[in-house]
Amino acid sequence: MESIYLKTLVEVVKAGSISKAADVLCVTQPAVTRRIKFIEEQYGYPLLDRDGHVFILTDAGRLVYEKAEKMLAIERELLAGLKSIHEKKSIAFICTPTFGVVHLPTVMREFMMEYNDLADLSFMFDMPGNIVDAMRDGMYDLAVLEHCECFDFSDLSTVAMPGDDMIFASSSALALSGGVIDPDDLFAQTVFIRKEGCCSRTLLEANLREIGRTLSDFRSFVVVDDLHMIVQATRDGQGISFLSRELVQDQIETGQLREHLINGFRHHRNRTLIIHGDHHQHPKSPLNYFVNILTTRFGLPANKK
Repeated sequence: MESIYLKTLVEVVKAGSISKAADVLCVTQPAVTRRIKFIEEQYGYPLLDRDGHVFILTDAGRLVYEKAEKMLAIERELLAGLKSIHEKKSIAFICTPTFGVVHLPTVMREFMMEYNDLADLSFMFDMPGNIVDAMRDGMYDLAVLEHCECFDFSDLSTVAMPGDDMIFASSSALALSGGVIDPDDLFAQTVFIRKEGCCSRTLLEANLREIGRTLSDFRSFVVVDDLHMIVQATRDGQGISFLSRELVQDQIETGQLREHLINGFRHHRNRTLIIHGDHHQHPKSPLNYFVNILTTRFGLPANKK
């Protein structure tokens, strides 16, 4: 049996629902359902029972789940071991979408000028929690994430980078006052937000709780999982958004967008570089060069190990 089927079962149990597991696996809900049905048919036992809106394991399901976790762990160890057999000829990088949109194109351009013949490059976007888990599993060499959660990085090699500020943005056509603003002026608008688990939404919801409000207090809220679409809709005056200042700095400077802050809101979030294993200790390696591009871009000392 292919490991993807077992991974699907594990993700359904962890997420508690088909829809959330589908988001994590980046597949459709019917695809997740088909994979679970395939496993059940292969083993001849039902593995999941629905309890309200949450799936729970049957007795057979618990056995399969426990063995699946062990098998997937072995697979991860195998892949990590194979990677270390020969000198690294590839780079697998993962980051949050904001970093990917704002900074990654420039970083890639500078890197490719030096290493345009590198055999294998992989650049992926994901949510902060998924990135941290993936780095612990050894799935990527490097990661950069903006985050508001207090992650425990004690078992990872990290570099603290200059953070990022989150702001409300609106089109000048909406005629909202720039700078610090009365929250009710913003609640009268439609707000464009990211899906659950994204740092911008997590921070916004935490801030709203601090002042006794929720997303439902806005005129309406629209979930859009594409930063470019959110910026475009905001620029067109369809509503406001809560996003990285870096992402819309040019539009703010040209007057297309206005920046808004709320007193008492936490607008700052952290940014962290994670380096897997000892790859960064080879001074002339492509990976070390990539790390140095990242650190020098943010005014940090170059890695000389």
